Amino acid sequence: MKPKMRRKLKKMGAFIFTATMIAMIALLGLVRIRPMEPPKKAANEKIVVNHILDEKVLDLNKPVVDLSGWQRPEDIDYNTLSQHVIGAVIRVNGSYGHADNSASKDGEDTAYKQHIKAFQERGIPTAVYAFVTGKNTTEMKKQAKDFYRRASPYKPTYYWLDVEVTNMKNMNEGIEAFRAELEKQGAKNIGIYAQDWFLRDNQIKVDKFKAIWIAAYGRNTGSWDASPETSLSYKMQQFTDQGTVPGYSGNVDLNMVNNQSNYNELFKNQK
Repeated sequence: MKPKMRRKLKKMGAFIFTATMIAMIALLGLVRIRPMEPPKKAANEKIVVNHILDEKVLDLNKPVVDLSGWQRPEDIDYNTLSQHVIGAVIRVNGSYGHADNSASKDGEDTAYKQHIKAFQERGIPTAVYAFVTGKNTTEMKKQAKDFYRRASPYKPTYYWLDVEVTNMKNMNEGIEAFRAELEKQGAKNIGIYAQDWFLRDNQIKVDKFKAIWIAAYGRNTGSWDASPETSLSYKMQQFTDQGTVPGYSGNVDLNMVNNQSNYNELFKNQK
């Protein structure tokens, strides 16, 4: 009788062991396939202010960051990010005509309000930009009005026209229509962002803009490594779209301001 009992116990033990292993494998499988959720921010998170505007001489090796709805506010630790930049430029107008994850059909950026508020609360001077997509002067003026209406309540330091696409035969006429309407609405500090070759190819005159923001990436390594090849007197350079800054895990656009005087003009004059 005893040998039979031992065989039964062996069979029962094998069954229990097998069942336990199957359960553990299933549990591990569930753990592996469960998607990771981003850490939730505390509702009463303390705001860490960067007193950068109190500094008479800045570390201009620190960048200016520009963000849009493609960088979701819930993915950003603004307290950390704000300690590593000297300014921010936030997109207010995206592409018109179709909605995507970053802007609505009428061009309104999905995250500009959160971005601007977060940076301004932390003492980071903030400018704004509009991605210009008008196909005629009427559309250009409409986009300028939208831009000012959306951005002006935040008193940005500068209004930038982001000019990257050729939508009109006479682009200079269209850009001037946008600039003039923006000025008419009440904007004082108006600048233009573009690449040197784009301005030349489209014969866009820049003399009526108060500042030029040039895009020139060099090798686009994420770090500054080359000045723009241009005869234009620019005041800020976007040097990469592959930048990284503590507080955000993705890539961001980074910019360098030439000198203290230019920084003061671009980021210390709220109008």
